[in-house]
Amino acid sequence: MTEPITIRQATTADEARVRELAELDGRPAPRGDTLVADVDGKLWVAVGIEDGAAVADPFHPTGDVVWLLQMRAEQERAMRAPGSLLGRLMTVRQHAGAVA
Repeated sequence: MTEPITIRQATTADEARVRELAELDGRPAPRGDTLVADVDGKLWVAVGIEDGAAVADPFHPTGDVVWLLQMRAEQERAMRAPGSLLGRLMTVRQHAGAVA
């Protein structure tokens, strides 16, 4: 693959397209925070950060892109883990919000 790939967090604007990918792929759409990959401005792959569940456009060669997003989702999970710096900061933020 030589086309540029953009990996980003999914937004609410992506929800319909992620559901379409899931239908095409015959799998449930990822839930919760999701990473997506755009190739040439088109959504090809979506991967759930929490569970790594993937859906992809079956009409494109997405195997490597799925793998790339799953690795990135794994990094996100590790960063969010309770013992990580980000995980500790998120816990502090949640507790601060509960006190306020």
